[in-house]
Amino acid sequence: MANDHGMLPKADPAELDPELRKRLDVWFEKAYTDDNLFLTLARKPEVLNQFLNWVTFIYTDKSSLDPKMVELGRIRLAFRNECVH
Repeated sequence: MANDHGMLPKADPAELDPELRKRLDVWFEKAYTDDNLFLTLARKPEVLNQFLNWVTFIYTDKSSLDPKMVELGRIRLAFRNECVH
């Protein structure tokens, strides 16, 4: 499911604790089939948890942000960073 384009070391999925493994499965189901970001952040579970909490806020009805504006921000960031995705 992953690709080899990541530049930072990733956590080994086989060594994730059961809770992180479950969250990775949800990541694949609801977000992306690419595990580079998740497994890179999983090297520091507290960082991953903060990121996932932010994503949950932004992409659910907890946020008052317009989903189209969020997507526009994502596209702009990807373009500015010359993202291959």
